Amino acid sequence: MLGINRRMILETAKYYIIVALLLIPLPLAGDYVTHVAILVMLYTITAASLDILVGYTGRLSLGHAAFFAVGAYTSTLLAMNLGVSPWIGIFAGGIMASIFGLILGIPSLKLRGPYLAIATLGFGVVVWLMLINLDWLTRGPLGIPGIPPLPGIGPIDFRNKVSFYYVALLFTVISIFLLHLLTKSRAGRIFVAIREDEDAALSIGVDVPLFKVYAFLVATFFAGISGGLYAHYLRYISPEISTLSESIYMLSMTIIGGFGTLIGPVMGAIVLSLLQELLRSYLEYRYLIYGLLIVLVMRFFPKGIYGIIELLLEKAGGGK
Repeated sequence: MLGINRRMILETAKYYIIVALLLIPLPLAGDYVTHVAILVMLYTITAASLDILVGYTGRLSLGHAAFFAVGAYTSTLLAMNLGVSPWIGIFAGGIMASIFGLILGIPSLKLRGPYLAIATLGFGVVVWLMLINLDWLTRGPLGIPGIPPLPGIGPIDFRNKVSFYYVALLFTVISIFLLHLLTKSRAGRIFVAIREDEDAALSIGVDVPLFKVYAFLVATFFAGISGGLYAHYLRYISPEISTLSESIYMLSMTIIGGFGTLIGPVMGAIVLSLLQELLRSYLEYRYLIYGLLIVLVMRFFPKGIYGIIELLLEKAGGGK
C-alpha cells in the first residue's frame, strides 16, 4: 500500500541525519534554550502530523489537541496507576489516540469543509469535557502532577533537560522521517488526489473512505506520541492541553509554516514557539497575533514561511 522502496528510504534518511547532527550541540546554549528547543520539537511532531490531515488530505481539523491530550493522559495513567514503563506508555498513548481518531474518522467520512471542521471541533470539546468530569480518573481541572519521568538508561537521567533533549530530537527526526516517507509513497499521492478532487479520485477507483481513515490514524498516532513525551517531560498535565485554543495554536503552526510540505509545519512550530516566548508578557494577546498572522499569510503568502523561502531561493537562483 505504501509504495516505499529501499532507495527512497536511504535518500531521505541522509538529510534527516544531517539535520540531527546540526542540532546536537544546541543544549550548550543553556537550560532555557534547551527547554524551548524541547517544546519546539514536541510541537513539531504534532504540527507535522496535523499536516497529513490538513495539508495532504485536505481535512480541516480543529480538534487535534484532543489527540495530543489523549496520548498524554494515556501514558500518564498507565505509568501512575498500573506501573507501565513510560517508554511503553508513550506508544500506548499513540495507539489510544489512533483509536480515538478512528472513532472520529469513520463517522465523519462524508463530511467536507466547514462541516468536518465543526465535527472535529465538537470532538475536541467532548474530550475536554471528559477530562474535566472524569475527576476520579483524571483529577478533573486540577490536572495530574508528579508524573514519572522517562526511566533512565544506565547513568543517563532523563529528568535532566539535556538528556531529554536528545530523546526529543530522536523522536522528532524519526517521526518527520516516517511522515516524509509516507507523503512520498503511493498513499501520500492518494492523499493529495483526495485533497485536489475527491470525486475524481473516486472515479478512478481509489478507495477514498479507506485512505481518509488511514490519514486520521496516522495523524492522531503521532499526535498521541508527542502528547506522551510532553507529559513525561513537564511531569504535569491538565485538561487545558486539549482546549480549542491549543488546537488553533497547532493549526497556526501548520498554516503559517506552509501546509502540504511537512517542512513548513516544522518552520511554523519553530517560529510560533519562539514568538510565544517573546510575547510571554502579553500572553492575553497571543491568539489575536496568531490570528492576524494567519490572515496575512493566507492573503499574501498562501504557502506560508516555506513558500517565502522557496520564492527567495528561486529569485536567488534566477539571478545567477
